[in-house]
Amino acid sequence: YYSEQYMENFSKMTNWIVDNKDGLGIQYVVHTGDIVDEFNEEYQFINASDQLKKFEDANLPYGVLGGNHDVGHGNAVYDLYQKYFGAWRYENNPWYGESYKDNRGHYDLITVGGIDFIMIYMGWGIGDEEIQWMNDVLAQYPERKAILNFHEYLLASGGLGEEPQRIHDEVVAKNENVCMVLSGHYHNAKTTVDTFVNEDGTQRKVYNLLFDYQGL
Repeated sequence: YYSEQYMENFSKMTNWIVDNKDGLGIQYVVHTGDIVDEFNEEYQFINASDQLKKFEDANLPYGVLGGNHDVGHGNAVYDLYQKYFGAWRYENNPWYGESYKDNRGHYDLITVGGIDFIMIYMGWGIGDEEIQWMNDVLAQYPERKAILNFHEYLLASGGLGEEPQRIHDEVVAKNENVCMVLSGHYHNAKTTVDTFVNEDGTQRKVYNLLFDYQGL
């Protein structure tokens, strides 16, 4: 909605982040999708691109993924998303790790407070191939704390839908370096905590955060 008709909101948000970057120690920004409202309206991508460029100008690493509104809902049309937010835009940054299908998915490598993180993103329409890619990447970086970013994961009720449940079972549960899952899609905010038992008998907590205020 911000990219469609409420650009002043988008601008206030990006300006606030840049203005407070040093004072609050903001070192990374996550966008969990629905960058635009209509996937086939190029002006909305231009609006969003101009706003997110502020992070680039401020040397502030950030990651994006395609939500259902960005890619034609069930049709997964990534054309305009990849024109404005494809791998070409990010691949020369030192923190950008690797692209999956021209930034349909990707991962970033960052270090904050002495902790090495891997930020994994996967856009709308997650199946066997996407799950395999995420598991392969996580296996490459077992020493890094992993934060997974999706458009849809946590329901507003705190539960999981069919596709997110599969991600939970086949990715989150199986990789001991996963510590957090971030998502949007549902207009609400919610936090839940899952507890897993690691192979050595220790427990691991994974924090799931839903954050999508645009409908409020």
